[in-house]
Amino acid sequence: MKRCLSTLVVLAMLLGTAGASAQTCEEAWAAYNEFKQRNVMEPSQYPLTEYGARVRAACGADALPVPPGSDTPPYPIIRKRHKPLPPPPPYKP
Repeated sequence: MKRCLSTLVVLAMLLGTAGASAQTCEEAWAAYNEFKQRNVMEPSQYPLTEYGARVRAACGADALPVPPGSDTPPYPIIRKRHKPLPPPPPYKP
């Protein structure tokens, strides 16, 4: 019962954050412009931020031009699992 309750709490939190991240085009632009006012960086870098990605997601890819592939996440790093070392030989006095 306790595990089921914790699963429901986690699921509710995930659904709550997913719903909160969906923005209208106007909200995305307002957040982007506010971000630009709060931060100082090279102007060409603002569209490459998360706020720029939100504008493109809400308003379309042409709303804020960026180089091709900017919104594609990098490939995950795949690490090979190493085989465990064999146990050491028994101690012989």
